[in-house]
Amino acid sequence: MNLDHQTIARVLGVSEAKVSHNWPLIQASMQKHDCYSDLSAAGALATIRVEAPPFAPINEYGNDAYFTRMYEHRTDLGNKEVGDGAKFHGRGYIQLTGRANYERYGHLLGIDLAGNPDLALVPENAAELFALFWTQHQLREVCDKTQWLLCRKRVNGGLNGYETFSRYLWPLLKEGGYLAPASQ
Repeated sequence: MNLDHQTIARVLGVSEAKVSHNWPLIQASMQKHDCYSDLSAAGALATIRVEAPPFAPINEYGNDAYFTRMYEHRTDLGNKEVGDGAKFHGRGYIQLTGRANYERYGHLLGIDLAGNPDLALVPENAAELFALFWTQHQLREVCDKTQWLLCRKRVNGGLNGYETFSRYLWPLLKEGGYLAPASQ
């Protein structure tokens, strides 16, 4: 997507400094993992705005009590030990969650994410995690077919955040030249 950092920052309502620091890392990782296209970039930018509103890798919002209630003993996430819910809460640009995901993606990156989950907050690691997730969930293909509801479902498991996603997606597509201007 041929949008400059200033335009991305304006459309997403985030600081240009955050976009200038983080977007090149994400874009390069997406290109490296062959999941970058213009439409995929628009979907990625809108997704990051939903999942990590300051446009930087973040800890999932909540505290240990919340994470324990939401994720403890979630075998679908690989959380099998006491404390896994809080330890393996969401982190990054896309909110990597659960022991199994930290182990799998850590192995793919060659880093010990399970032993040190906060490594998912390092921008370079978070960008790689984002691109790997995007690739493994075939989100480039989904975005290239403009299946925006499916994009959100594959990221979040449902439509949580779809309104916010849409609020940023359509202006990105318009600014990127993918939507014709409304007729006068």
